[in-house]
Amino acid sequence: MANFDYNGRNIWTGSDGSPVLTYNVDSDRRDIDVSKEISYLVPEATPFISLLMRARKVPVNSTEFIWYDQGAPTWYTQINSGTGYTDADTDIVVDDASFFRAKDIVKNTRTGEILYVSSVNSGTNTLTVVRGYGYDSDTGTGTAAAAMNDDDYLMRLSNAMEENSNAPDTYATQPKKYFNYVQTIRTPFDSSMDNEIEGKRAGASPRIRLRKQKSIEHRIDIEKTALWGERYEDLSKNRKMTGGVEQFITTNGYDVASSNGGVLTEAELEKITEMAFKYKSPSGGTKLMLTSFRVAGIVNQFAAGRIETTSGEETYGLRLKKLRTFNGDLILAPTRLFEHDYMNTAMILDMENIEYRPFGGKDTKLKTNIQENDLDGWKDEYMTKFGIRVRDEQTHTIVTGIES
Repeated sequence: MANFDYNGRNIWTGSDGSPVLTYNVDSDRRDIDVSKEISYLVPEATPFISLLMRARKVPVNSTEFIWYDQGAPTWYTQINSGTGYTDADTDIVVDDASFFRAKDIVKNTRTGEILYVSSVNSGTNTLTVVRGYGYDSDTGTGTAAAAMNDDDYLMRLSNAMEENSNAPDTYATQPKKYFNYVQTIRTPFDSSMDNEIEGKRAGASPRIRLRKQKSIEHRIDIEKTALWGERYEDLSKNRKMTGGVEQFITTNGYDVASSNGGVLTEAELEKITEMAFKYKSPSGGTKLMLTSFRVAGIVNQFAAGRIETTSGEETYGLRLKKLRTFNGDLILAPTRLFEHDYMNTAMILDMENIEYRPFGGKDTKLKTNIQENDLDGWKDEYMTKFGIRVRDEQTHTIVTGIES
């Protein structure tokens, strides 16, 4: 007689005797207590996309989209000379002379000396200047010329034009071009028709159960892609990926490991927010801090007295925690996605400068009955076509190296 594997089921073989034990009763006769609900271990993983979809959803009608950002005006540069300059040198090499013009007034912020720009050589980044231009020897007012060191900061104040003058040389910058692609994310699920029809003790029908489960998985996939995806077009496969937030934040990074040995203190957080709030959107003032529960716990230890719960109206319908700092308010949004290599990081984001861009009406949709016509079963899927637009990257900050 063949042997059958019943996967551990208690197949009753019969046993006489008294008293009768549960082990003597066929498992199919026993009224076993089976929970009617199936519990889902759902990580708190999608605060970013939840906020973005509520407040910053801007449809797009092409799979590639372009935008232009104008950077902040520049008025600082630094001396670029290992030996520095004496108080009599008039040809001064700097890191960037492109935004200076003849007749500009410049101040050495360390010494206080005012310099008058006679001419500019942008090719060699050299300013020809009149030294101590604000010093009046007759009255002893102003600041006399003084030696300048390498890396001294020079600040362009303005220009100073003579009476009945012609307009000075112009200076203007062009906006920088950015682009991203639309990515298609599909999460299918299926079942045989027999499995769908057969009654279940636990949970609803397989279709209803999977629709709930897969909608959660699909939303988490969108969140991960929106944060860490990389823009790419595979022409040979007709496939596009959208670049996430991290890819567009290229200059505004703060490393706590280098700055303070990995220790996040209240003073260190103020330094971080000083960088994070230096630039902000016109309607900004509050930024979202996405981070791990570990880092959020560290912040809570030294700032618990300044953390308050927001109302739904303040944060796009969600109740979150707000931390007030001297530089600006942070909405704290810990997420389970910040784990392993991301456990020691945080993103401080100006949500007014980030957009979720669904393509062609293909925001997340549940498509039903996509199986083959002759299949004795069913197949559904969630599909989303979307891209991310990140504007003015200096309004966002990535913090790394938080060890304790």
